[in-house]
Amino acid sequence: MKVVIYLALFLTAVACNETPAKPLDKEKEECVVELGLNRDEIIKLDALELPIDTNADYNRFVACDSKKKGLMTANGEILYSAIKKLLLELPDVKTLPKLVHSVYARIISDALKRCETLPLSEKDPGKNMIHVFTCMFKEMDNIKESMV
Repeated sequence: MKVVIYLALFLTAVACNETPAKPLDKEKEECVVELGLNRDEIIKLDALELPIDTNADYNRFVACDSKKKGLMTANGEILYSAIKKLLLELPDVKTLPKLVHSVYARIISDALKRCETLPLSEKDPGKNMIHVFTCMFKEMDNIKESMV
C-alpha cells in the first residue's frame, strides 16, 4: 500500500510543480498581455516551487490565470471542486491503475478539504490562490514525511 501512496504523492508533486523551462500556456500568455506584465519576470515567478504572494503583478497574474482556467469565479471566489477536477484530469493521473487513482483522488480530496479552511482575504484573489497552492504543497509534504 505504501508503494501506491508514494506513486500518488509523486504524481501530485509533478502536478503541482512547474519547471523553469516550461513555456507559459495559452491562458497565462493571455494574462501577461491583458495585464501588461513583464513576461520574463512572470516566467521566473511562475517557475518557483512555492510562489511568493508579495508581488502585486504576480498576484494579478495568478488571479487572471485562475479565472481563465475556471478555478476562480469572476469575483475571486476559489472553486475547490474545479481544482480537484483539474488535478484528477492531468494526463499522467488519468492513466493510473484504478487503485492508485483512487488513492490519489482521496489524497487530493483530503488535502483540499484542509486547505478550504484557510482564512482568505477578499481583497486579493491572486494572493488567496497562492495561499491555497502553498497549503496543498505543504499538505503533500506532510503526507510524505509521515510515511518515512
